[in-house]
Amino acid sequence: MNISIKKLLKDWVIPPGYIFLFNKYTAGVIKNKSPDTDIRLFKDQSDIKHKHIGERVFILGAGSSIKRQDLKQLEGEHVISVSNTFVHPDYVLFRPKYHVLPPIINSHGHLYPEENWIPWLYQMAEKTFEAEMFCHIGDKPYFESNKIFQNRVVHWNEYVKWDEQPITELDLARVPSIWSVSEYAITVALYLGYDEIYLIGFDHDWFNGTLVYFYDEKKEHIMQPDSSRLSFADAEFQMRRHAYIFKKYKFLYALEKNIFNANADPEHYMDVFPKVDYDSLF
Repeated sequence: MNISIKKLLKDWVIPPGYIFLFNKYTAGVIKNKSPDTDIRLFKDQSDIKHKHIGERVFILGAGSSIKRQDLKQLEGEHVISVSNTFVHPDYVLFRPKYHVLPPIINSHGHLYPEENWIPWLYQMAEKTFEAEMFCHIGDKPYFESNKIFQNRVVHWNEYVKWDEQPITELDLARVPSIWSVSEYAITVALYLGYDEIYLIGFDHDWFNGTLVYFYDEKKEHIMQPDSSRLSFADAEFQMRRHAYIFKKYKFLYALEKNIFNANADPEHYMDVFPKVDYDSLF
């Protein structure tokens, strides 16, 4: 009976286009299994689990809200940055310890040709200084063939399809599939064992447009993101996507209850995590 209900929901309630896009975003999660040599890479990372017990960390998202926050206060703090956040003018002051990327080729390769990613990744390698990288194992051959992140510590992860059930443990070799790099960045912070995790720039304000960041994507993103390539991301798509993301957030929060939303906007609608005043943390 349950199987029939699930099939009915899949076939008639969830739009086929959503299923297609979900499969596209999670492409390579299951079918591109890592070879034994890559599995050993995951085992080699066990020494970083709970590495930062007793410490706090700020995860830097790319939302426009951080334009209203003094990021100079992050100097001397542990920071995890993501994607294109290295263009922030104060980045050089706090030099994040870790930088997190979503899957590049497997999940985003359909948006731009592979060769378009190379200049951005080279720039990232330069601008993120000696930050340790967290990347998808599916990008490893691409990074190696293009000599990206050479002489850098890179921690590899693999994704598995998430059934939206509670998350009880964290394993970089089996990270529940993501819709946003923010999910993975929080997973990394929890895996590293930080006692307090503060989120800044986690705006999720999709209703303000598909490309709303603290930076001008036409001037400060070498990839030159194009909103026309994201025409599929209409309101329905975004609402379904964010329901998935927020559900994941709730399960990640339930693990330690140590994640806090330090967004600049006190009226920010993301109510998954307790809200705290950013300036009061210093």
